[in-house]
Amino acid sequence: MEPPGEQRPPERPAVRRLSAAGLAARMVGTVAALGVLAYGQVADTNDLFPLGTLSQFATARDLDGTVRSTYLLADTAGEQGRRIAMNEQTIGVARAEVEGQLQRIIDRPELMQSLVDAYAALQPGREPIETLYLMRSIQQLAGGYVVGEPEQVELLRWDSTAGED
Repeated sequence: MEPPGEQRPPERPAVRRLSAAGLAARMVGTVAALGVLAYGQVADTNDLFPLGTLSQFATARDLDGTVRSTYLLADTAGEQGRRIAMNEQTIGVARAEVEGQLQRIIDRPELMQSLVDAYAALQPGREPIETLYLMRSIQQLAGGYVVGEPEQVELLRWDSTAGED
């Protein structure tokens, strides 16, 4: 029995060393993750997100530059120029996917039909899209703040009832 006022230090649990198989598994996982990250950097792709390119974080932005934002407008039988959300619930893909494939879509306008078809499948209660516009808003910055009205540029127009416009 211990004298009063003296406490015994708590017993430490036995240290368990990592087995050779556990160490090997961790090493393989680390090398694989670093390999995917390196590939994403060299190929400049986000297809392997979150281990894709990190270039979006690599440079400072010009506080007196421009901000470009891509968006969709749609004409239906009952509405003209309605903005369409660019997300999985509305068109089947996220905004980043559309923006990441922007040049490919511009080069192959028929790809817009897949967005029209996805919208029809995901929004069965809405009127179908007759014409889909791929738009860009360009805003000028001054000292990091938006100045003036944004410029709206039509990048592509797709007539879903007759093909490319």
